Amino acid sequence: QKYNLSKKPEKDARIWQTVGITFYKKWKGNPRKFLESCGWDALTILKRLREDTHREGARRVSDYPYLRGPKIGSLWVRVLRDNIGLTQLKNLHKVPIPVDRHVARATLATGVIRGKARGSLQDLFEHIREAWFKSVKGLMAKDRPMIALDVDEPLWHLSKYGCKERDKATGYCPVKKDCVAADFCVKGKIMIKNNFVELDTYCCCSRRE
Repeated sequence: QKYNLSKKPEKDARIWQTVGITFYKKWKGNPRKFLESCGWDALTILKRLREDTHREGARRVSDYPYLRGPKIGSLWVRVLRDNIGLTQLKNLHKVPIPVDRHVARATLATGVIRGKARGSLQDLFEHIREAWFKSVKGLMAKDRPMIALDVDEPLWHLSKYGCKERDKATGYCPVKKDCVAADFCVKGKIMIKNNFVELDTYCCCSRRE
């Protein structure tokens, strides 16, 4: 591969070839026709991404591998709104935030979920999704009610360029003084390695150190 954008180039090529062929054969090369068939409803889109299949030899396989996952499906729906500008999408407020280690780390570092936990990071994902559904209620994003999908990209960047610099044991963050989310930063241990998490955090009494 030319730009080293993929960690698994052969697998990714097969995935996107399958998705591309699906859109070509079933939707005449126009993904909008698929979205129209879903009534532009975000929840229906996610359901179809998970469940639609086609026959390949003697077995049935997913029409949309990769897109069918809980993280990428939600992310794709958000990209359709934010990057493609599809304003007709419905029920976006019911779409769970796509969660990966970055979104998880930023959620824990800002104290949206805090306390003690030790085990699989995946076990926290559903709690993180539910926490963001609740946390954005009553907030506004410019001229509309905020939804969980609105905080996906900011959380990812917060972790990638901020929270991952925290000391895993003490919670000391060398970039805290320059961080716009510093007022929400919690103290304590946040250790994420592969799919393992160890959490022992508590709310700061003071606003800034």
